[in-house]
Amino acid sequence: MKITGFERTVLRVPFRPGILPSPEYGEFSPNKDFHPISYPESVERRCQDLVRLHTNEGVTGIGMTPPYFGVQQNPPPDWLGRDPLDFEPHDLGGGGWQMALLDLIGKALGQPLYRIFGGLAQESIHVDYWIARMSPEDTGLAAQRALAEGFTGLKMKCRYEDGNVVDRVHAVLDVAPAMRVVIDPNERFHTVENTLELARQLEGKDVVFEDPIPKDDFGLYKRLKEETSIPIAPHLQTHLQAIEVVHRGAADAFNIGPSDWDFLHMARIAADGGLPVWIASNVDLGLFDVFRLHAAVATPNCTFGSDICGSFVHEHSLLTEPLVVNGRAKAPSGPGLGVDLDEDAVVRYTVID
Repeated sequence: MKITGFERTVLRVPFRPGILPSPEYGEFSPNKDFHPISYPESVERRCQDLVRLHTNEGVTGIGMTPPYFGVQQNPPPDWLGRDPLDFEPHDLGGGGWQMALLDLIGKALGQPLYRIFGGLAQESIHVDYWIARMSPEDTGLAAQRALAEGFTGLKMKCRYEDGNVVDRVHAVLDVAPAMRVVIDPNERFHTVENTLELARQLEGKDVVFEDPIPKDDFGLYKRLKEETSIPIAPHLQTHLQAIEVVHRGAADAFNIGPSDWDFLHMARIAADGGLPVWIASNVDLGLFDVFRLHAAVATPNCTFGSDICGSFVHEHSLLTEPLVVNGRAKAPSGPGLGVDLDEDAVVRYTVID
């Protein structure tokens, strides 16, 4: 098998109603306070590239880049005429063309990607519903949708200054008393004191604090872990962070940012410390969620509700079959990524210059 061509399609898929905040809670834009560098425009303006590697045997590898704003150059790599099996899978990751090549390698071998990642550790993973900052009333409506769609966990963005975190948790539990609530302020509880103030009001509830305060001192995370029964779970990006958190005993679990080999490595560090993990997302489109899913099902301690939410927060997943059903995502059994694209949807959401 030889690689004979490259194809790139720029896509933008709108969000479903009720996921993003109303104007008074608006963020993800330059005139607000959430990641102004990372979000120079509204999150709804992000694009992702669908890329395809064509071969002389008619087999196509598919991949997807992370989300981006504006125009992004994405030239094809120098792989023309190469045999996909000449590449070492462990050298590939991060999405885009490399994801497509991993898909192609899996198809050439007749094996799902999770086998390349180390083998199937669990048939499916738990996935949490996802919403941005909003009012308690809108949070309750979101919880109704989550419950109707079979979810048992809900993750909500928030910040201390909103003054409604506790009310939002109660709004969820009033609708769905058995639902776990992951509270993610993106470090915007700011201090240990603010975090403990909220924790005291939520003790006994099935809630998790993700990234409550800045991560420049994991000693403060250890203090939180020791002073509240609410699970404390930082969102980590590097191996060194994972090692420090485990060594210090500074968390009850952690969310892992990388999505492939680095995810597997960091999850093993957590397992050595007896900690569960979950896999993060950039609120991507469905195909990138599939890529994350293969790493997650190869990880026995990926047991907290994962963030692979793109397939249900956008109005279309770009896939022919649902990825998340009743709050769980099942490992695809086909070779490579193991999923098929809805080509009509790809055409519908293609960005035309």
